[in-house]
Amino acid sequence: MLLLLSTLLPAAIVGGYGVTAFTRVASRSLIEDFEEESVEQAQAISEQVERVENDALLLSNSYLLEGLLEAETSGGEFDGISASTWKAQLSGTMATLMEVKSTYQKVRYIDETGQEIIRVERDNANLDQVETLPQSALRNRKDRPYVAAALTLNPGEIHASPITLQRRDGEVLEEFGGVAHYAEPVFDQAGRRRGLIMINVFADSMFAVADELEESETDEGEDEDLFIINADGYYLKHEDEEKTWGFELGHEETLQADYGEEAAETVLSSDQGVVRAGSSLIAYTKVDPNPEQEGEHFYVAESLPSRSVYGPANSFRAVAALVTLLALAVALPLGILRGRQLINLIERLINGISTSSQQIFSTVSEQERIASQQAASVSETSTTMEELEASSRQSAEQAMAAVEAARTAKAQAEVGVQAVDDTLAGMFTLEQKVDAIAQQIVNLSGQADEIGSISQLVSDFASQTNMLALNSSVEAVRAGEHGRGFAVVANEIRKLSEQSQQSADKINTLVAEIQKLINQTVMVTEEGTKTAKAGVKIAKRTEQAFSDIKRGIDAVVMNNQQVSLTQKQQVDAIRQVVTAMETIDRSSKESATGLSQTRTGTQQLSETAQSLREMM
Repeated sequence: MLLLLSTLLPAAIVGGYGVTAFTRVASRSLIEDFEEESVEQAQAISEQVERVENDALLLSNSYLLEGLLEAETSGGEFDGISASTWKAQLSGTMATLMEVKSTYQKVRYIDETGQEIIRVERDNANLDQVETLPQSALRNRKDRPYVAAALTLNPGEIHASPITLQRRDGEVLEEFGGVAHYAEPVFDQAGRRRGLIMINVFADSMFAVADELEESETDEGEDEDLFIINADGYYLKHEDEEKTWGFELGHEETLQADYGEEAAETVLSSDQGVVRAGSSLIAYTKVDPNPEQEGEHFYVAESLPSRSVYGPANSFRAVAALVTLLALAVALPLGILRGRQLINLIERLINGISTSSQQIFSTVSEQERIASQQAASVSETSTTMEELEASSRQSAEQAMAAVEAARTAKAQAEVGVQAVDDTLAGMFTLEQKVDAIAQQIVNLSGQADEIGSISQLVSDFASQTNMLALNSSVEAVRAGEHGRGFAVVANEIRKLSEQSQQSADKINTLVAEIQKLINQTVMVTEEGTKTAKAGVKIAKRTEQAFSDIKRGIDAVVMNNQQVSLTQKQQVDAIRQVVTAMETIDRSSKESATGLSQTRTGTQQLSETAQSLREMM
């Protein structure tokens, strides 16, 4: 159907446009030719009228007429020639003109009173016979409207009367046809009006030139009708003679009756053109022998059936339809063949798209599964790192507590040193103070135990820190490229943990020594003050021992501070790792979402390919 429509629609559009354009051009061309024929026919009649007017003008200004007028004015002669001779010569000239111009019916000279002076006419029964009427046959024509009108003309003007049937004593002579009267005024040398020259022309002879043109220009088979109408729409000439001279014979055979009021009004109100009247076209041209006279003009018109104008277009339309059908008969099978080849190509493309989309779908599904696993792993790693951050934060807090305990031990050691000094100062009262010393030693023993506990706590904390560092290294190895920085931090933490362990071992050693010294001091106290010298030495040794304890405690404080700082750095690093893992987690989820959307699009592509396969 698409192929059929894509073939028929352009053919119909192009064919319709071509037919329309050809019809318009052909119709315009034929109408212009048709109108041109009417113009040429009217021009031929106008030239006939112009020749009649020129002949009338020539006679009115002829030397013979002038001699006749001057002879009559002078009493009978002019230039030695009598008026009768001048008249005879003028009559001969008029007769000669009549013989030459077969279209002339009469040539007359009428004086200013309307009396015919010379009259030469053609016999209506025998058109070859030209006769000059004697004086007894001449009449006064002043009562005729065209004579009365002509006698009022100024020099150089001409009067053209309406075309009418010939009359004799007021009776219409239908069988002799119509005539037109053309008059030229006559004036003598003094400028006095002396009458007029009048030429009557056979209307049929004048119209014959139009018939000749019609016959020469009309193609065989064309049904053209030539007719001539007056200013009121009555026929002066028609193919059907019964339609002519309606205004003279009292019947209403008019242009209005045959072609309608609208067409008649258009023709009678303009100079030339083509008007449509029912199934016919009328080309018309106005002929006005004297534009200054109202109602004296007539029209040369020609009718032509509309089918003659649009016949070539109809023929072209039929030929175009036939050519279009033949073209379709050739193009459609070829188009169907090429369409089937195109369908086969599309089917192969669809199969390729379907196979590729299935492969893409499988690959994307696998990538989506891997991305989901990565997202789960990243989420688990993020949880572990958060737990590690909490443990590191707790270790840092414990390290701070150890620092505070060490500071307390340091303060106690300073008190012990002061006590030893007091012992040295009061050796002489050693015995009295033995109980007090014993009590102080007991307190010192408790503090030593406390120091041992703190040292053991530091040792345990170092072990835990070492374990966390080891776990962090393992996790950094699992994290790959992203865990290198964290591996370095974990290594540093492990080193600090080992240092903390060493410091704790030293503290334990010191605590053991303190316990030993305390035991010795108890023994010394039990023995009493054997000798002051021995007490002094013991006091000095005790002072030395307390100095060592103080130094050891200072070292513990420093180590604990270092551990606390390291733990803070570890917490910051873990927090950074947690942030990075959260970013990785979001990226993994976004990748999984994108892969899911890709899988959906691929599935839709596969379904579309399947739909195309089903459509094909």
